[in-house]
Amino acid sequence: MALDRKAVERVLARAAELQTQITAPDQTDAISEHQLMEIAKEVGLATDSVKQALAEERTRVEVDTNGTWLERVAGPTFVSATRTIQGTPDETLARLDQWMQREEGLIVQRRYNTRLVWEPRQDWIAAVQRGLRSGGRAFHLSRTKAISGTVIAVDDQRTLIRLDADVAASRSRHIGLGTVFGASGLTISGVFAALGTVMPPGLALAAFSAALVPMPAAAYAMYLTMKHQQAFTVRTKVALEQVLDYLEFQHNTRPPSLLDAFTWRKLNP
Repeated sequence: MALDRKAVERVLARAAELQTQITAPDQTDAISEHQLMEIAKEVGLATDSVKQALAEERTRVEVDTNGTWLERVAGPTFVSATRTIQGTPDETLARLDQWMQREEGLIVQRRYNTRLVWEPRQDWIAAVQRGLRSGGRAFHLSRTKAISGTVIAVDDQRTLIRLDADVAASRSRHIGLGTVFGASGLTISGVFAALGTVMPPGLALAAFSAALVPMPAAAYAMYLTMKHQQAFTVRTKVALEQVLDYLEFQHNTRPPSLLDAFTWRKLNP
């Protein structure tokens, strides 16, 4: 009897569950890449699709999803973008490094075989570049704590690239500022309420009424502060996608400037 795709997926999932239950303690349930490709062929999955899925799995980052309310309001601590492009990992990473240093005002912090980590440059040229918004760009990536780029070969002609931006520092600042607003509102409300307890009845009513105003205003200011961080997170995500656009289409629409020449000479003496 022939099985459709959903039935095959259910059978494989159940078989894996049963295998886990009967596996001996000294055995492992891990399978090799070759075994995975053979299984994919048996269930009719395209080899290219499996290779790309495998590359994406290797670059996957576990994200702590605790603090759900904060993530909804202030955004996550990391922003990521992933794309498969033409080219080898080495040449892709080299082009990415050139772009990050020349166009985004970053410098290499750590270097690995298939991964680079950049941080914002602190020299005067980078400051001028960001201050003048060279090329009409906002340099959102230079306002992050760090940017990492990981490349994994999908096949001989394609590379999966993953970019991760660490926005935890900016997020903490905005949450801290929002907390200050909230605490200030609570303090002011408490002062009015305390005054109301020692005032004559007519003035006490006015004091208690005034105590109700600061808290909603402070809560709204706190909310707006955290939403500002979320907007920055969205802009950072767009900036990562723009980098991937350049790598995929090999096209920089901004003409080089005189400041670029100084920057490139400083980075490549």
